[in-house]
Amino acid sequence: MGSTVSLLLRLFVSLAVVIGIMVFAGAVLRRRGVGLASGGRPGKRVLVDVVARRGLSRNAAIAIVRVPGKHLVVGVTESAVNLLGELDADAVEAEETEEQEAPRTALAGGPQAPGTAWKTLLDTMRERTVRRR
Repeated sequence: MGSTVSLLLRLFVSLAVVIGIMVFAGAVLRRRGVGLASGGRPGKRVLVDVVARRGLSRNAAIAIVRVPGKHLVVGVTESAVNLLGELDADAVEAEETEEQEAPRTALAGGPQAPGTAWKTLLDTMRERTVRRR
């Protein structure tokens, strides 16, 4: 009976030490800013934001990524992320506000459709990146 109690006591002390080490390591990493992928702390801004993403095939996509002062067009595959071009930040923000304010009554694919600029951008990027034989 005595050995069982001492074994349980050792188990709980060991568990408390392991949990203490984990809490301490988490506090140190948090102080250094590691692991704050989506903002982490209140009031902390995320510097990279994916504005839009469109799949091109099963394993490839094109995305517009917002970084401070720029909008980048990137191609994303399973093995790489490639910079395809850079957009004017003011034009992209103006397009976003137009899409939010525009009524959604236009037929899809029509000249007044909200996603027309996005489709034009995709077509332009496809033309630039398609391999010609």
